[in-house]
Amino acid sequence: MHKANNDYRDYTLIKGPLKLEKIEVMQGANYFSGGPVVLLRLDLGSYDEVFTDQIPGFYEKLSKILPTLFEHYCSVGKPGGFFIRVKEGTLLGHVCEHIAIELQTLAGMDVAYGKTRSTLEQGVYNIIFRFFDEVCGVYAGKAAINIVNSLLSNKTFDVFEVIENLVHIREDNLPGPSTQSIIDETNKRNIPSLRLDSYNLIQLGTGKYQKRIRATITSDTSLIAVETADNKHLSYIMLNDAGIPVAETIKANTPDDILSFRKKNRKSIVVKPNDAYLGKNSMLDINTKEEITQAFDFASEFDKDIIAQAFIKGKSYRLLVIDYKFVAATELIPPIIIGDGKHDIKQLISDLNKDPERQYGDKAKLSKVEVDIVTERIFNSKNYSLDTILPKGEKLILKNSGNPKFGGTSIDVTEKAHEYNRFIAERVAHVIGLNVAGVDIITKDIAIPIDKNEGKVIEVNAAPDFRMHINPAIGKKRDVANDLLNMLFPLEKKNRIPVFSVTGTAGKTIAVSLLDYCLKNAGYVNGYTTSEGLYISGHRLKSGDMTYPEYAKFVLKDPTIECAILETSSRGILQQGLGYSYADYGIVLNIKDDNVGMNDIKYIEDLAYVKSVVAEQVYEDGYAILNADYELILEMRERVYSKLALFSTNANNPEIAKLIAKKGLAVYIENNTIYISNRGKTSGLILINDIPLTKNKNHAFIIESLLGTITALTAHGLTNEQIRKSLSTFSN
Repeated sequence: MHKANNDYRDYTLIKGPLKLEKIEVMQGANYFSGGPVVLLRLDLGSYDEVFTDQIPGFYEKLSKILPTLFEHYCSVGKPGGFFIRVKEGTLLGHVCEHIAIELQTLAGMDVAYGKTRSTLEQGVYNIIFRFFDEVCGVYAGKAAINIVNSLLSNKTFDVFEVIENLVHIREDNLPGPSTQSIIDETNKRNIPSLRLDSYNLIQLGTGKYQKRIRATITSDTSLIAVETADNKHLSYIMLNDAGIPVAETIKANTPDDILSFRKKNRKSIVVKPNDAYLGKNSMLDINTKEEITQAFDFASEFDKDIIAQAFIKGKSYRLLVIDYKFVAATELIPPIIIGDGKHDIKQLISDLNKDPERQYGDKAKLSKVEVDIVTERIFNSKNYSLDTILPKGEKLILKNSGNPKFGGTSIDVTEKAHEYNRFIAERVAHVIGLNVAGVDIITKDIAIPIDKNEGKVIEVNAAPDFRMHINPAIGKKRDVANDLLNMLFPLEKKNRIPVFSVTGTAGKTIAVSLLDYCLKNAGYVNGYTTSEGLYISGHRLKSGDMTYPEYAKFVLKDPTIECAILETSSRGILQQGLGYSYADYGIVLNIKDDNVGMNDIKYIEDLAYVKSVVAEQVYEDGYAILNADYELILEMRERVYSKLALFSTNANNPEIAKLIAKKGLAVYIENNTIYISNRGKTSGLILINDIPLTKNKNHAFIIESLLGTITALTAHGLTNEQIRKSLSTFSN
């Protein structure tokens, strides 16, 4: 079996008539899509212009190996639509596209978007499809080509192996459910998010307003509080001193310390590592000297500091506190099998895992139960093995924890939690100083105050898992990610810096430099990219062509800046897409046929479509700023969802007149004077001859850069006087 690996290049293409020429991953909006896509450049070879209805048995073999393709509507617009296309005849590139999408869907990533386009080269096609994870996307694309080549060569192919590997890659690469729920919430609020590593370190917001999270720990979370929560014995001391009902706890240097603690309390005990989490290397409800010695040794494998705690009988509950306020509660039940006197434990676990709600990993309501060292120790304590026939009616708990990660069942009990218990959870968070806390309570009933039914707080957790709240197995889903974002970004607090994106054939660097100069004079600290370098606060950090997406991200990650100004090249868009989700101002200066013939751009109309990405990817309350002197640029209005502003070198431009009549924003030249019309008011700004940038220079692109810049600055709220003063002193 092929072993899943984060390096997708380890997945080998098999030999066949279809040849993969190259793979490109576009992380942002691009020529083909408003979201990230994988592009496969595929040479159909001898199958160019050979349609699927002309290939004997192709439909039958494809429908057998991937019957779930029936769910693809394709252009027919109904279930089975894609198979109808295959029967009637379609090209193999189109087939690879649908297979790549379906493989990801079967692995739990419903991407549901793709297209196939011809290139400038005969028989070569660009296959484009969405992805959730880049590695999964590329892997699925290669697997799709392998499947088609296998069908054409009459070779067998194990689709289930591919799907299994995709699931493993997905679990390794995609953010966990807690992190993903926060990212999803930021998308609803138009808060940009950037992944900073291959795990769960995420930047929320941009520039000086950014915050960071790793799972549910935030950049505002106290390091001391996290360390305190991780130290179970110290937490016990602090909570006990604060009057919190806690399970009595000692620190043990030897098994004899634990045995003495057991004899003193005359209760069963829990032994666990002091710094443990998720029940790791813990043993519950133990009594004998032999059990205590085993538990001590087991805990010592994880941490040299061992604690013993009084075992509390009752149900296990997790109370979630965010910003020191109770927000949710769930009951956690460990996975359990019940004997029937006929089947062994292995079979009973297998039957438990057949529940369709149970899936591999942590993305579903329930996770599959895996037999690990904790499960084996539970077996050993009862002299059981996987081959043991469990007596009829006997319940066997398979884990020490009810955490969904280990196959536990979560039941939402938020509305049942007694006010006193909510108060205790909030007090725990305050005492530890933890702004996001998971408080574990054992009690007979969470609806009764824990001081009335011998309930105890047994643990407080930093980075608590949101999964049990956002997707409980039973009960109401709680939008706790919303509570966390309310803490990080209160409604009145800014979360992102303004982004100016400039594209065009000529004059982009001048426009970016002028924007930086004017905004700096208005009091902003800027980061910007040009074809000459990358600058932060006026200092060049990188030299060379910085008009590609990775450099836009570089700027947006900077924690010191208040404005981002990006020169966005057509080549960058074609090769990798945009380096941002949305801009506040998308400026299209001009268009010439400079890149026609490159990257499969056949006509200048295609090039205009590339540049239109900058105008399209603008926040609804932002501005698409277009040069009204170019018909191809004006056509971009059809794909713009934000506010519109126009500029022109001609005061008689009819589109300028129409926009002025609607009290929109327009900038134009009349009698050698630049005029600004905005919200129904028109005023002269400055004479062209009074601008140092234009003296002795008749280049049209300089004037276009100037007008585009003035339009953007006006849209951003700079006054005429601020703009005039900067224009009068700027020297490129």
